[in-house]
Amino acid sequence: MVHVFCLNETCRRVIHLGDHLHWNFSGKVKCLKCGEEIEVEIKDGMLISSGKSEEK
Repeated sequence: MVHVFCLNETCRRVIHLGDHLHWNFSGKVKCLKCGEEIEVEIKDGMLISSGKSEEK
């Protein structure tokens, strides 16, 4: 399971990416609590990078 923190300063919820499809993934994930979109890169189940999405 991969964990990503929501980058919205007022939310900061942990996003759980439990599906094995996220073990090698590059794209956007969305926080279900606040709706913030986060760009992530995951390789072999490890978070390589994350940042706020440019588009909303």
